[in-house]
Amino acid sequence: MGNREVDQEWVELVKQALDAGISKKEIREFLQTESQELNTEYKAI
Repeated sequence: MGNREVDQEWVELVKQALDAGISKKEIREFLQTESQELNTEYKAI
C-alpha cells in the first residue's frame, strides 16, 4: 500500500463482509462498480 494510511472502518467492513460469506472477488467487483458509478455522477454535476 505504500505510504497510504489504512482506514480502520473500511478494514472492519471488509472483515464483516468476509465473515458473512462474501468473497474477496465480490467485494472488489462491488467497490469497482460503485467507484465507476460515483465518477459518472460527479461528471454529470
